[in-house]
Amino acid sequence: MKNWYGCIGFVSLLGVWGALAGEPLFYPFFAFLVFFEYFWVTPDEMFLDTMKKCAATAFFCNLFLTAAATLALSYLRRSGNPLAGGAAFGFGVSIAVFAFSTCIAEAKERIWGRND
Repeated sequence: MKNWYGCIGFVSLLGVWGALAGEPLFYPFFAFLVFFEYFWVTPDEMFLDTMKKCAATAFFCNLFLTAAATLALSYLRRSGNPLAGGAAFGFGVSIAVFAFSTCIAEAKERIWGRND
């Protein structure tokens, strides 16, 4: 069984694109390089459950933050396209939530041998 979660690492190619184009806003995508290590992780039941929990948390953060940011931008008239701004904010934060929650879950498993 292959672990396809390693494919998330290919998002880091956007960081390469930013480096080639001279766009520093793309540099944070280099953080996705750490996901390449999942190609060498055996996807047991606990690993898959952890990934599902992290993805669900990020998904609900995305829904809530996109709606809240869209309403706030619309109310404050801070953007010509509040939905695009809200979606960008929600997406960015949800990616960070997913990355940090997987990092924390992995640290718990490695250090304490458990995953609560």
